Amino acid sequence: MTRNIFQAVGILFLSAASLMAGPPERWIHVRVENARGVSGNVNINVPIEMASAVLPLIPADHQHHGKFSLQASVNGMDLRAMLDAVRKSPDNVFVTLEQHDKEVSVAKSGRNLLIKVAEKSSAGGHLGKTIAIKVPIPVVQALLANNSDEVDIGAGIRALAREGDVDVTVNSEKETVRVWTDTRTTSD
Repeated sequence: MTRNIFQAVGILFLSAASLMAGPPERWIHVRVENARGVSGNVNINVPIEMASAVLPLIPADHQHHGKFSLQASVNGMDLRAMLDAVRKSPDNVFVTLEQHDKEVSVAKSGRNLLIKVAEKSSAGGHLGKTIAIKVPIPVVQALLANNSDEVDIGAGIRALAREGDVDVTVNSEKETVRVWTDTRTTSD
């Protein structure tokens, strides 16, 4: 009987310890691959907390304390109000724009904002650039949280540590650039 009590206490202790442990550390990964197979590929793997700590060290002439200017309205539309409306809406493709040279779509899936931009191939056979962005809506809200006309990169990075994964991919004829977050320490 005593042995069973010790086993039960041990199991409860280990369960409590695992529940109290913080979430795994999140990492920002950047991969740049040259499409022509020429050297010059780059891989960067940085803990989000490190990126948050380094951001204020960037010289002030390149940015202003982790904040960048932004027109808070575009063509008279308040970006913060629009984002809040998207957040409260069901999953859907909200905007699809098709022009002769590109296609753009904006959608919501779960807690994520999805933006896709695809340039169409040109008559000369050049492949168009594609951009695919998946970002948690709370991260975008953190970027736009202040009532000023600034994007707060530091707040966005801190929100990334809490909110989940972001994935941005840009493909062109010359290179592929991908920026994403996860709990792995390498980009393999």
